[in-house]
Parts: sequence; structure tokens; C-alpha cells
Amino acid sequence: MVTKKISTSDKQAVCKKLIASLKKRYSATLPKYDRPVLETILHAICLENTTNEKADVVFDALLEGFHDLNEIRVSTISELELVFADVGDAEWRAYRIRTVLQYVFDKEFCFDLEMMRKKTLEQAQKQLARMKTLTPFVLNHTLQVVLGSHLVPADEKILNASKWLGLLPEEESIETASDTLKSTVRKTDAPLFSHLLRCLATDEELAADFNLVKNPLPEEGVNLMDAPSRMEAMFANPLSKQKKKVVKKKKAKASSKTKTAATKVKKKVPAKTKAAKKTVKKTTGKAPAAKRTTTTKKVPKKKSSSTKK
Repeated sequence: MVTKKISTSDKQAVCKKLIASLKKRYSATLPKYDRPVLETILHAICLENTTNEKADVVFDALLEGFHDLNEIRVSTISELELVFADVGDAEWRAYRIRTVLQYVFDKEFCFDLEMMRKKTLEQAQKQLARMKTLTPFVLNHTLQVVLGSHLVPADEKILNASKWLGLLPEEESIETASDTLKSTVRKTDAPLFSHLLRCLATDEELAADFNLVKNPLPEEGVNLMDAPSRMEAMFANPLSKQKKKVVKKKKAKASSKTKTAATKVKKKVPAKTKAAKKTVKKTTGKAPAAKRTTTTKKVPKKKSSSTKK
């Protein structure tokens, strides 16, 4: 698939239109990311591929369900994954949470990474890269929140939504997506755009549209300049609604066939009933009168009187 090359200024102009449209559908209020550095990393693990609301609930449950971070560190994966049941990839998240805590404890002998705030972007990147289990999303989200870096953190859902819009080429990988996306938006707009892009990518009503396996991108490519109009059209008639309409039509058709069949049966029933009535009438009518058998009495013949002598 060939994607048409567009200048950075044109990308940013399209991005502004997308932001304006997304603000009408979703809340423009940015989530509060004011946690300590280590907790920011842990929250990012909860946030990947889900909504901010669900991530907050899960993260709070994690902290409330265990005495402290050290207890989380020494807990088993099976104990931790119960917390992530509602956001999916429970085992994956539990493993990363515990691994990060173990790494920080072994390195710092405590659970404090606040010194990262004083580091340069390059230094902070290197420090986070040493935590081998961190995904590109968790790493970039932490840098954006902690250092205010010009990044648009991308997880798998954001990657697919961005490809659908034409913000990223189809062959873009998750490792490079964040750097590519930042060219589409100014640094001052990056946090808001990241938030709205997450809202779009995790919108359950649009899940079928962004499923690029079942709903692949067109072979001729996607024109980013058409992204605002395509997105509005999707909002008006997402695939999920189209499927519901098809299901309703099928149900209505099936119901119509059932009613037609039932009507035919009803029409046939009276005919059988009449035939049955006729049969009953024939069988229950007056029985033919039995022939009277008349017994004729034999009259004895009179004896002839003898003549007088």
C-alpha cells in the first residue's frame, strides 16, 4: 500500500481538525497525571490498550489490595493478575508490574525514581530502557508525563486507529509509531491529542472499524487529508451499527417467514375441521330404520262339518 507523502504543516492542519472533531465526541479534560515517577510507570502498564477510567480503577485496586509496593513485588503472578481481570492481558500486566518493582528495588534499594525528573530526555530514555519488560508505550508515556517530552505514546489500539486515519503508514511498527506521530502535532497540543486519540482508539462502538484484520485498509492506501470527513462518517454509521441493522433485517425476515408459515397452517386447519364435521354428521346421523319383520300367524283350517245322516 502506498501512502501519499504530506508535508508536516499539512499534517498539523489535519490534526487540528481531528482534535476539534474529537473534542465534540469526547471530554477535552486531560486526566491528572500527578503520581510519583515509579507509580506513573505502574499506571502506564495498567493504561496500555484500555481507557483512562478503567486504568484508574485497576491501579487503585492494585494499591489498595496490597499493603505496599514491596508486598506487590513479592506476590505471585497469579495473585497479581486477579486485579487486572477487567482490562485483559492480566498475566502480561502482572508480570511487568512485578518485574519493574524488582528491578527498581535491586537497583535503588527502595521504590523511588524521582531523580529521573532532573535528567535529560536521553538520560531518562536510557534509564527506562534498562527495564527490559517495558513496552514502547509505557516508556514514551512515562517520558511525556514526567519530562513533558514531545511524544504521542502509541499502544496497539492507538497504532491501529492511527493507521485507519492515515496518520501512520500501514507498515509502521509499534516501536517507531510514537516518533512518527509526534510530527503530526505541535508539542503544546501533544498531551491533548494523545488523550483524545486514546478515547477514539478505545471507543467500544468503533472497535470493529479499527480491527484491521477483519476490516483491512484499502489497497490504494489512506489519504490523511480525508481523515476528518472519514472519521465523521464513521461516527455517524460505525460498523457495529451496520451489523446490528443486518441482524435486525435477518430477524425480521425470519419472523416474516414464520408468520407466513403459521398463516398457511391456520388456513388449512378449518378445512380439516369441516371435513371432520361432515364425517361426524355422517356417523352421528339417524340410523336407518330397521325393517319390521312381521310374523304371520298360521290360521288353522276349519274342519269341514260332516253331513247329517
